[in-house]
Parts: sequence; structure tokens; C-alpha cells
Amino acid sequence: MKLPLQQIVLSYAIALTFVCSTSYPKQVEAQSVRLVSNSPSSGRLRSIPLEWSNQESPDFSSDGRPSQREGGASRGECQVKGKPPLLALVPDTNVALTVAESPTFWFYVPYTLTPEHSVELVLKDDQDNYRYKTKFPGRGTPPGVVNLRLPSTVSLDTDKNYSWHFLVYCDSQKPSRYVYVNGWIRRVERPNLKSQIEPATPQERYILYASEGLWYDAITTLAKTRQAYPQDDQLKEDWVTLLQSIGWGNLASEPIVPCCSSTN
Repeated sequence: MKLPLQQIVLSYAIALTFVCSTSYPKQVEAQSVRLVSNSPSSGRLRSIPLEWSNQESPDFSSDGRPSQREGGASRGECQVKGKPPLLALVPDTNVALTVAESPTFWFYVPYTLTPEHSVELVLKDDQDNYRYKTKFPGRGTPPGVVNLRLPSTVSLDTDKNYSWHFLVYCDSQKPSRYVYVNGWIRRVERPNLKSQIEPATPQERYILYASEGLWYDAITTLAKTRQAYPQDDQLKEDWVTLLQSIGWGNLASEPIVPCCSSTN
């Protein structure tokens, strides 16, 4: 039986957790999708049959940890007329997963990040200790989807929860006026996945990450591949499907733009 890409991607939106006691039988499905060619000279696309592996689907419903995907302002609205608010590109769940030691976070920013705006990323461990905190100045970045990667000096421990906050200061003259989103991330180990990822093409990697419920790795891989092949229709469809799976399908047409440089 063949499964459409949308069904596979939607399956991992509910497979994100930090404690796993419930497992389901492994199901393997085959699907043929278009992938970026391994040929460095052609860059053309080809069709390759893939095997999908649905791993454990944990239950985190009793976690109760709060998160806020949509920008909440400390004072004032900090809104841009006709634009969505500040949004975190994460599933509507308490904890999203990654295998990356220093993962990348993705957001939709409705502002042009001029010097009047600065953004801040804060990461804390499960004991509320700061692991990373830095501000980035606005450099004229237009509205769109941005990403911020933790530096290699900041490494997440496995099987621990970390909270993050992303803030945009709306007025350089009024530090108390800002808008923010927040959520949770957990690094996990997938030892059997490494041997599959290393020889895989970028879209194969996206599919493998998605089937394992590794949200941060899936979105980062797909977004970077889209940037490399902006005219590829299949990647565009995958991007739409990915954002629809977290309820942010309205952002699919927004550009992916470079964000900022650290002041620290």
C-alpha cells in the first residue's frame, strides 16, 4: 500500500515527546518520490522508491508544559497590519524532537528587522538554568521565515528537555515593548538512523527525519533543500504539506530570508 507524502508528514506531528512508554508495531511502507540527483553536475531530479518506517509513537498528553507558538506581546500589540503575528514554526505539541546537538529554530517574523528591531533567543535547561542567551541586531531583513541555529559551543544533552524563547523588540527606544514565542525541545538518539542518513540525498533525509518524528531536523533539511532548489515543484509541495501539518499553511508562500548576526 502506498501512502501519500501528506499522510506521512502528518503522522509525525503527533509523534513528538520527551518520555516514551508506549510503542506501536513497526510498519514499513514504500513510496516513490522525486529526489535531488546525486550528480553534482546536473542538479536534475529523479524518482526513487523509498521505504518509510514508523517508529515509536509516544504519549505525552499528560506533560502539561505550556508553550506559545503565536506571538504574545508584553505591552502593546507589536502587530503589522495585514500580516500574521510572530509565529514559531513548531507543532502544536509540548515538546518537539531533534537528534542535532546544536539544532536550528525556525520562525515567521512579520517585521522588517531594521536597527529599530532586535531579536533575542534564550535557551534554558529543565532546571531553569540559562544555557544560551543572545541578541541579534536588525540588518534590514525583510519579513519572512527566518532561522537561528545554536552555536557549536552550545550542545544539548540527550533525553533532557530545554525551553526556548524567541523575542522581537518592537521599538529600540522602549525595551519593554516586545513580542515573543516559546516552546520546548528535546534531543534524542536514533542510532539506527545514522547509517541511513549519511548516504541519503537531502530529500531522502527529510523523509527519514519526518518518519522518525524529528521535527527540527525535518524542517531544517527541507527548508535548506528548498533554498538550494527554489524552482523544484515537488519541494514546494512538500513545504506546503509540512506547514499545513502544524497549522501554518498560510505561511507557505512566505520567503525564507537570512536573519541576523549575533552581538555577543
